[in-house]
Amino acid sequence: MIFKSRGLFLLFIICLTSPTFVGAQDFLLHEMNYVASNHIPLGDIMDELSKEQGFYFSYQSSLINLNEPVSVPSYEGQVAGFLRVLLGEDYEFKEHDKYVIIKYAPGKLDIDFDKGNRASVFKGKVRNLQNGEPVPFASIYEKNTLVSSLSDENGDFELKFKKQPNDLIWLTISKEAYRDTSFIILPTVDVGLREKPKKLRFYPENGVAEAMENSALGRLLIGFRQRVQRLNFGGFFVESPMQVSLTPGLSSQGFFNSQMINNFSLNILGGYTAGVEGLEIAGIFNINQKDVKVFQVAGIFNMTGGDVDGFQASGIHNFVYGNVLGFQVGGIYNHVKGDVKGGQVAGIYNFTDGASDIQIGGLLNKTAQINVLQIAGLSNHANTSTGAFQIAGLNNYSKGEVSFQIAGLVNKAEKVTGAQFSGLINIAKTSDYPIGLFNFIEDGKKSLSVGIDETGLGQVTFRSGGRKLFGIIGTGMMERPEKIMYGIDFGLGLHVFNRQKVTMDFEFVNRQTTDFSNLSNNTSFFRLIPGFKLGDHFSLEAGPSVGFTVFDKNWTYPSPGYVLAERATSNGKYTLHAGFYAGVQYEF
Repeated sequence: MIFKSRGLFLLFIICLTSPTFVGAQDFLLHEMNYVASNHIPLGDIMDELSKEQGFYFSYQSSLINLNEPVSVPSYEGQVAGFLRVLLGEDYEFKEHDKYVIIKYAPGKLDIDFDKGNRASVFKGKVRNLQNGEPVPFASIYEKNTLVSSLSDENGDFELKFKKQPNDLIWLTISKEAYRDTSFIILPTVDVGLREKPKKLRFYPENGVAEAMENSALGRLLIGFRQRVQRLNFGGFFVESPMQVSLTPGLSSQGFFNSQMINNFSLNILGGYTAGVEGLEIAGIFNINQKDVKVFQVAGIFNMTGGDVDGFQASGIHNFVYGNVLGFQVGGIYNHVKGDVKGGQVAGIYNFTDGASDIQIGGLLNKTAQINVLQIAGLSNHANTSTGAFQIAGLNNYSKGEVSFQIAGLVNKAEKVTGAQFSGLINIAKTSDYPIGLFNFIEDGKKSLSVGIDETGLGQVTFRSGGRKLFGIIGTGMMERPEKIMYGIDFGLGLHVFNRQKVTMDFEFVNRQTTDFSNLSNNTSFFRLIPGFKLGDHFSLEAGPSVGFTVFDKNWTYPSPGYVLAERATSNGKYTLHAGFYAGVQYEF
């Protein structure tokens, strides 16, 4: 310790070469015993120590080689001393809550204060204590007011803040690869704190903040000084009631803004803060290193390094590196790298790397797992699902189990417990109730048949579907005096039962017939068709049908089948008729 007398103040310098405790439980002071070991992986020793003492280690993954075999002598003493034996004197150890934080810090810091310092302005130079060289880009901040500064390339800094005459001043210097150093400037009489100290928090480094800063938006909007502050403070953050920013760095909290967790945050253009627990509003953008809770809104975009718990909205884009528990609204695009326990709504595209409960997108939705509902103007895509409901204008895709799929063209799923509705194709391993023209169901049925009905139309029909419902599409032709009529069938059928030798199907078919000239008729059929199997593939089918035909006004031929009712008008003829269907079917 070094004492210096400066006018009315004492300068009390503490270089933190011993373990540092911030909101700690004194883990580093616990007594322990260790029996000597040879060639044991470093990671095994650290795991055993953390379990025995009840804390977690936090450090950069590149800092320590956990697989390196080490030999450690017997030890009896404090945990901090054992860690110095294990890792060496170039490491600094701090603790916060249940974490013991390991920082590579071989360097030590000192400050040369200018002699002309006034009570509310401090100027000085940050130096390396070991060789006296200036230290550029070190973070200097006052712990009570949280006013901060950054030393320039020559190590010089200036710190301005408001203070009362008898206030204690606690200056702290932080720099990556150096040990934190604090300078306490004491009044000669009153050494008590006037304000309640700000509460510190610690978050283990996970690489997200660095990824945010290196993203295209991060490189554009987050300045060098904010990046250096984050590196220097190494995972420590401070709670604050509020802040106001014009841009990142131009803030009521200065360059310290990136380390502040606020209850209220107003970013006139945009801001870069540690997080928010309350309300944050921005004219253009919000960027947060960690969590956002309750309510956040931005004119253009939000970028969150942690989790969102509450409501998040932006005019264009929301990007969350963690999870969302609540509701997210983006004018164009939402992207969550974790899970969404709630909902996403986007004008164009929702994308979740993890699981999502609800996604509603103007064009596209994509997620690793959908749990409840996906609605998209064009396409939904889920790698897996748990009984979800998918609705899309073009196609739905899921590798997992879904309850219902509705699409304009194509549905595809592993298993469908409810129904599939498609304008064209349904594909699944298991789907008992597909409704579409073509249904390729692995445990269902597909068949091709040749037949004729009471209208005299010889037809080829393709049937495909699940174990209950199947789709029908067919085509055929019939001869009339001086005319050939061509027909196309679309329909839906139900497998009433399927026995070893006998089957029973119920079908509804709509047919359009035309001569491609001046005649066009429309007929709807209800058919009950028994089938008689002739082996594994072939069967004979024949059964009654009831049809309703709307004939063209130029139609002059007799009505088909047994006429049950008939009415002629100036627009054409309407006939209800009974008849039959018979054919040969090949199942494959």
